[in-house]
Amino acid sequence: MKHLIIGIFGFTVLLTSCKNTNQLNNSQTVDSSIDTLISVKLQNNWITPKTSFDFNSFIDFKGDTLGIATCAEYVYSPFGLINNKTELKSSKLSGFACIDKVEKMENGEFEFQKLSLGSNRIILFFDNDTEASKSSYIFKGEVFDNNVVLDNDVKIGMSKKEFIDKFFDYFPEKLTNRYQIIVFESCVQDIRHTYKFSNDRLESIKFDSDTYWTVDYD
Repeated sequence: MKHLIIGIFGFTVLLTSCKNTNQLNNSQTVDSSIDTLISVKLQNNWITPKTSFDFNSFIDFKGDTLGIATCAEYVYSPFGLINNKTELKSSKLSGFACIDKVEKMENGEFEFQKLSLGSNRIILFFDNDTEASKSSYIFKGEVFDNNVVLDNDVKIGMSKKEFIDKFFDYFPEKLTNRYQIIVFESCVQDIRHTYKFSNDRLESIKFDSDTYWTVDYD
């Protein structure tokens, strides 16, 4: 009887050991698919930003909104590098009608470029202050049509997965389904992009700069 009890105990230990080993191997298989050195955790889920996206931090992930701070050039120059208004004709904004408008502020007068193309409208401001911190040429804007194409071929009507794949090497499907609004904000506070999705398609893009100036589209 003693040998029988020892035998049963040994078999149970062996069975438990095999089970734990299988669980560990399964866990290692999942973990090994993620490079944790270049990935970040969001609500217990790993995501892997592309190196070019220059991920900085999460700023919001409440409800259906995901906010991300990034130092990538894209967040400052979503239509490519444009240094001044003379370069607009050779840029991705060349199809827009452009009007130069001088606005009076409490600290002086400043020229803005007011762009329009159908229902799309964008206001640009080229800051010539060489001592100022890095900033975007976009003051504010709204994009609703797929004839406006940003860098990385981002445009209205693209699927959410297509959009996410432009900036991430790995992004779990359950998170893709969860978020309907994705926000990119420059890591040096200056500009914010808001991408709104509906029925899995990019519906609108909004740009807002961090400023106390008020400038209307008209």
